[in-house]
Amino acid sequence: MDLYREALEMLRLFALGAGSAVIFIGILRGVFGARRIGEGVTLGLEFFVAATIFNLVLEPTWTAVATTAVTIVARKLATFSLGLSNLP
Repeated sequence: MDLYREALEMLRLFALGAGSAVIFIGILRGVFGARRIGEGVTLGLEFFVAATIFNLVLEPTWTAVATTAVTIVARKLATFSLGLSNLP
């Protein structure tokens, strides 16, 4: 059971790190005009959603449920406000 929790914790940390990196790179690319910033932010938020789901599996509390819900709502709002709702 400890190996399972350790693996999920590593996946959660990877998702947080990857999401942060994707958002950072997306912002840099947007500043230099290569791409729109919104695409990087939305993809990074997808990684954050995955991280909060892993956290929910590791610690099934109401706080974790609320954090997951808020992250999903933030991702949806970012998608709609940036006009990316037609992307897959």
